[in-house]
Amino acid sequence: MNYSAIIKSLVFGLVFTAVMSVSFLVEAYDAPDGVQAYANHTAEFYGPPLPSVLPLELADQPDGLASWYGGQFHGRRTASGTRFNKDDYTAAHRSLPFGSLLRVVNSKTGEAIVVEVTDRGPFVKRRVVDLSQQAARVIGVSVTPVNLEALTPSAVTDFYADNDSTVIVITPDMQVQAREAVAFVSLSPAPSYTEAVRRAVGHNVVVVLPDGEGGTTFAVGEPHLADIASVE
Repeated sequence: MNYSAIIKSLVFGLVFTAVMSVSFLVEAYDAPDGVQAYANHTAEFYGPPLPSVLPLELADQPDGLASWYGGQFHGRRTASGTRFNKDDYTAAHRSLPFGSLLRVVNSKTGEAIVVEVTDRGPFVKRRVVDLSQQAARVIGVSVTPVNLEALTPSAVTDFYADNDSTVIVITPDMQVQAREAVAFVSLSPAPSYTEAVRRAVGHNVVVVLPDGEGGTTFAVGEPHLADIASVE
């Protein structure tokens, strides 16, 4: 299933089950890696707002120490084949599948970051994750105790199986949630997880979707005003 089909099923399935009136304008274009995405997807829904935040469990990972890597590795090829960028929201983990989203919480301060696993490591005793320089800066870690939870690509695929009404989102304060698809005015595709995070400012959120090939793709979701009020 491609990106366009996923969005269509989310919107149309919700409309039919809730018996709501819908109008939308869609323009498709070629997204990175050939994934068809909606360049402009707007939808207007009528009726009382639905509950906006739903339970979503992440998989616990062994806790330990977080370290980071930066300048001397900048531009080098990672184990996943991508180029390492010290300013991206990425990390190295010993075993999680590439493309997994890892929520890392500084055990001392409670500060959290969600990063994409793109590399292997660290291979030092008691260290469980190597963050990019930017990610480490955000939550203030050097060699620091952290708690880890993961969302793997297969878990994303399973979430959307037979599901056309809810989406996985990451909020600007790095909470991972499930929300009703009807809660969003628009979804704008992003070329990467890091770019989606950078665009998700204010009340906007990162929307995580399956790419139909066992991986994930990302968009920025703009919530309805009513949904913003219900979340707050």
